[in-house]
Amino acid sequence: MHKKYIDLLICYIKINFAAMEVYDKDFIFGIIAMLVNYAAGILSLFFIFEFVHEINGWTLQQVLFMYGLNLTGYSLWSCFFINTITLPYYIRNREFDKFLLRPVEPIFQIMMDGFDDDSWGELIVGIIVLAYSWISLKIPALYALFIPVVTVSGCLVYAGMSIALSTVSFFTIAQADVANLTNQIKELAQYPISIYPKVIRIIFTFLCPVAFIAFIPSLIVFHMVNVWVILAIPLVSLIFFLLSVRIWKIGVKHYGGTGT
Repeated sequence: MHKKYIDLLICYIKINFAAMEVYDKDFIFGIIAMLVNYAAGILSLFFIFEFVHEINGWTLQQVLFMYGLNLTGYSLWSCFFINTITLPYYIRNREFDKFLLRPVEPIFQIMMDGFDDDSWGELIVGIIVLAYSWISLKIPALYALFIPVVTVSGCLVYAGMSIALSTVSFFTIAQADVANLTNQIKELAQYPISIYPKVIRIIFTFLCPVAFIAFIPSLIVFHMVNVWVILAIPLVSLIFFLLSVRIWKIGVKHYGGTGT
């Protein structure tokens, strides 16, 4: 990354964290709300597995591991880059043009325009669930070395999805707000991809690499595929992200403004 962008990134992070400190009570209550919200969802998983011992060969602890891995990657995206789904808002409110006037990539400015402080609660839940399932499954400590790579890769996949979906707004003048599909896809990614129809499995593996967020990493940990497949995870995630940015730039060229 260019030094200018690294300096800007540090500056934006400081500004956004300073804003969180101003509204510290909102920050704390937001985290608590997230913890309660996800607690209900996790309890429902325990309830389901009271009646079935496994789902398509996956046990409760394995599903929880995947759930935690997916949520950790998603929450990293949500904490720092959730603004990538707000492009329709900027276009409708005639605020996108200001990003075009500055000597910095518009997508970078939008990413850094605000953090989602509530999502820190999601990150905490993801780590707790991941740690609980890790201990329950007695996963070797060596695998902990690749968890940061997997979670950052998952973050890149979610960022790529939100950027690519947001690009639709350039062609519809923000009338079709499809970027929020990223949040719905997150719900699908927390379960084994193998339980979905073949068409969905193909899309989530080769077109939109949702499978690389938690499913394929889980296959590696549970010795269902060769451990060297791990090398494909950051590579696929990065390529998908860069392709999404390229699609975004095509959309920017098509953008003609919303008038006055």
